[in-house]
Amino acid sequence: MGRDKILIVDDDIKLLNGLKTGLQKFGQFDILTAVHGVQALAILKGTKAVILVTDLQMPRMDGVELLATVTREYPNMLCIVTTSLRDHALRKKFQGDSLFSYINKPFNHIRLHGEIIRMLDCRDEINFRPGIYITAMLPLINMMQKSCMLETSAGLDKKGTFFFENGVISDVRTEQQSGVGALQEMLTWGPARYWIKPLPDEYFHDANNSLTAMMMQGTEVVPREGDDD
Repeated sequence: MGRDKILIVDDDIKLLNGLKTGLQKFGQFDILTAVHGVQALAILKGTKAVILVTDLQMPRMDGVELLATVTREYPNMLCIVTTSLRDHALRKKFQGDSLFSYINKPFNHIRLHGEIIRMLDCRDEINFRPGIYITAMLPLINMMQKSCMLETSAGLDKKGTFFFENGVISDVRTEQQSGVGALQEMLTWGPARYWIKPLPDEYFHDANNSLTAMMMQGTEVVPREGDDD
């Protein structure tokens, strides 16, 4: 049996090389690297990776768009998000309930190795469910201040759409509800698949800060202060 493969995606070449060299010294994993989401997806088509480690801010395809694609094409992959957005540093409220984690920059290969091992251990916990939860995906769009539609599908028949303008929710819709009711329902859905699309040309709706505040209160991540080391 071959060693588990870890794919690290970041446009900082110096960081990539340092993490790869450091992790290889442990002798536990094969380390693959990519500098943006498009290259990462090309690698994943030919190589089965166990964990994806991705930065958020990258050219061509950013980390949020990469994660959305992974939920559809590689739904069982473990994901670790790295970020240097210090004003929006995040920590999870819950541990071991999904395959998603955060590391705030700067960090070294020792810290990343520890997080990889923790994620692999989480996979074996009894309450573990594969996939990226809606409550973990939404704050990333807020952090990145994206303007987009986020189409969401969970289970066999749950579908909904979030509308973001500069990271602030302007509307939420399911087939039965809209606004607060739709948001409250969708936050309970758990792991989902995602499609990030441009806002329609004719779309116009005032940003709704109260919906965004409700979203953040109901998510798996909360704002934090200081370093999380």
